[in-house]
Amino acid sequence: MTTAGAPGPGWYDDGVTRDVQRWFDGRDWTDHTRPVPELSLAHAPAATGTGVTTARGVSGAAAAGSWLPTTAEAWLPGDPVPEPEPTDGTTPAWAAPAATGWGGGGVSRFGTPAPAYGAPAAPVVLGVPPAGVVGPAAGWTPGAPEGGWQPSGAPAHWGWRVLASLLDQLIVATPYLAGAVYAQTTMSATVDMDGRPVLLPTAEGMNVFGAGALVMLVLWFVNRVVLQGRGGQSWGKRIVGLRTVGEDTQRPLGMWWAFVRDVANVVNALPLYLGYLWPLWGAHRQTFSDKLAHALVLRDVR
Repeated sequence: MTTAGAPGPGWYDDGVTRDVQRWFDGRDWTDHTRPVPELSLAHAPAATGTGVTTARGVSGAAAAGSWLPTTAEAWLPGDPVPEPEPTDGTTPAWAAPAATGWGGGGVSRFGTPAPAYGAPAAPVVLGVPPAGVVGPAAGWTPGAPEGGWQPSGAPAHWGWRVLASLLDQLIVATPYLAGAVYAQTTMSATVDMDGRPVLLPTAEGMNVFGAGALVMLVLWFVNRVVLQGRGGQSWGKRIVGLRTVGEDTQRPLGMWWAFVRDVANVVNALPLYLGYLWPLWGAHRQTFSDKLAHALVLRDVR
C-alpha cells in the first residue's frame, strides 16, 4: 500500500534511464520498463494521498496520479499495452505483435534486451565512433570530407620538411643541371679582343641549356602547383609522407593558393631565413609562407 503524500503505483521517469519509464509499485522501483509512449498515452502529474484499490489491484491514486493506457480496466506490468487504432484503416509498423510483454524475460517489446536498472551507460568519447559503426561515419572527423582521402597525423617536423624540399629541388632541377653540364663541356676555345684565350659556349650547348631550363620550369609548375595544389603532395612530399592542406578546410589548397605559397617563399628568407626556421618552435610548425596561404604541412601516420 502507498503512504500519504507519495505517488501511487504507475509508470514514471526514474531520472536515470533515458527515453524509458519504469514501474513504481507505490513503495520502490521495479525492474519493469517500457519506452515512453508517443501517441495516445498522456503524462499526468503524480497524485498524492491514498486511493481505493480497483478490481485488478491498482489503487485509485495510481489511476489518477500516473498515466496509464486508455483502456476499460486497469493495466499491470507484463500485460500487453493496447495501442490506438489508426483512423485510415492501415496497420502501423509499431503495432506488430511482440514475442514477450513489456519488460518480460529481460526483453523489451521491441525485441532488444531491457537495460539493467542502475547499470551505468557506456561513456561517450568525442572522436571515437560507437562500437559496430562501419563505413564513412566510423572514420569521419569534424571538418574532413566524407569521401576521398582524409588528412592524418600531426604537423610535420622541420627535418621532414627540409628532406621533402631537397628531393623536390633535386627532381625539378635535374634537366637544368644536365643542360648546364652539356653547355660547359661543349665550349670552344678562342681568344678575346685582348688576345687572351677564353672558352665560349657553342650554339648547340646554349640550346641544350635553354631546353633544360624550360623543362625545369614546367616540372616546377606540375610538381609544386598542380600536384601539390590538387592532391596535397609534391613528389618529394609523397616520398617522405607529407601533405599540404588548408588550415581551415583540411583539404588540398588548390592550384592558386599552392602557387601563391610557393612564390611567397621569398618572405621566408627575410630576414636571415627566419621564416624557414620558424617551424622549429612555431605552434603549428608553419613557415611565413604557410601562414600567408593558411596552409599546414602534415605527416601521414604509417
